[in-house]
Amino acid sequence: MNSYTDIERLKLIAERLHTTKVDITPTYDDWFHATAACASLGEEAREPYHLICSNYPGYKREECDQKFDNCLHSANGSITLGTLLKMAQDAGIDTTIPTIVTQPAAGATTTTAVPATTTTLDDEKMTDEDILKLWEGLRITTKTDVPELEPIIKVSYKEEEKDDHKESEVGIFTKRDIHGIKAKQKQGKTTVLKVILAALLLGKMFRLKSCLENPKIFWLDTEQQPSDVKQILTDVSKMTGLSGSEIDEHVNLYPLRSRTYKTLLRELKVNVKAHRPDVVFIDGMVEFVQSFNDEIMSHDLIKEQKILANDCNCAIINVLHENKSPEDENMRGHLGSMLSQAASTVIQCTKSDNGTITAKNSEARHAPMPDWSVRYDDGCIVDADEQARKEKLLKQMSQKERQQAKKEERERKRKDATVQIVRNNGGSITRDELKQKLMAKLELGDSTVQEIIRMCLKSELCMVDGKVCLLPSESQNEPTA
Repeated sequence: MNSYTDIERLKLIAERLHTTKVDITPTYDDWFHATAACASLGEEAREPYHLICSNYPGYKREECDQKFDNCLHSANGSITLGTLLKMAQDAGIDTTIPTIVTQPAAGATTTTAVPATTTTLDDEKMTDEDILKLWEGLRITTKTDVPELEPIIKVSYKEEEKDDHKESEVGIFTKRDIHGIKAKQKQGKTTVLKVILAALLLGKMFRLKSCLENPKIFWLDTEQQPSDVKQILTDVSKMTGLSGSEIDEHVNLYPLRSRTYKTLLRELKVNVKAHRPDVVFIDGMVEFVQSFNDEIMSHDLIKEQKILANDCNCAIINVLHENKSPEDENMRGHLGSMLSQAASTVIQCTKSDNGTITAKNSEARHAPMPDWSVRYDDGCIVDADEQARKEKLLKQMSQKERQQAKKEERERKRKDATVQIVRNNGGSITRDELKQKLMAKLELGDSTVQEIIRMCLKSELCMVDGKVCLLPSESQNEPTA
């Protein structure tokens, strides 16, 4: 069984498009994607490309040649023949090809097309038999041993119904999967990543605990200047106390502001496959596509990341801005929609007026992550949750101290009033008479007054011959009105 080459497939689709007069390049974006897809196959694709473009009412050969030349020299592998096939399929074009079989006849070999047995062009060079074997290998049965999910980090929390000393944990950012961190601009996304990085390096940071031993970490920053990117390591060093050599042993930090969407995806794949990191932070995912509203490029990027994460056993964590409207918390464009659907975990970052940055679970395929917060204090990132807990504890202690002082002052005044009544009655009074006078003076009930008298008899007063009397030290004081 022989397979069509990519060029042969392109020629077949170009002929079908030309025959049916279907134009798949009505807009500039469509034209660009069709050009890039054809150019990915090299110079031999130029004529089939012209055949496709000729269905456009304003087709000009010179203009198409120039566009083809540009794409031929700037191809980055992100747009392939598969992109063109998808465009043709969406336009209603049959993208299947006949399977070529070899049949013997009269001592010779002839090639015959058998339309009854077909394979889609998206299967590349796989035969039907290859596909059947592939699916059989992918099948999961009740006896299949499926590996458990491996989170790279856990977040601890206390459940209200449990004892205060007992903590629970939730694992997040599983390997072999992609994830997202979203926020409005300047809401602390990079700071949250720094805390996660610090926890992975140190084993524990604030409420985050690493699940990795000897981690290898990639951090790709596509937005900041190299000096700002290096500040990441400075802040992490302050948090962890680790030396530069200890950090550099585990962290590969790359400022990629100078790179473009034309090469970034390929560069990511090459480096991840070569170095096999446990986790990849992509701070500025939008730079991997020409536009976050480019549906085809967004789809291809998400799909390539999922394959890469699975094949290399790593977690890929993408940072992407939310839409600008204050009420809209969705991630930007088609890219954001696709990441939200595909990601196992999406964390949202928000910053309060006092500078507290909170990470909370936005979407979760499994157990949701409990909220946690950090903030800057004297240039250092600190645990805002622990600060809040301490502040609450101090406030409670201060409130108890004030309540205790208030209670002691009240008891002192009541004792003074009781002693004064006894003194004003010549230093001796019956208990019942003292009770009546004290109830009238303090406007308190019987039981409360009785408790006051008992309290005074332990210190300021005593019982002599059935009467309440002043202690010798108290009897020296003059009676007052």
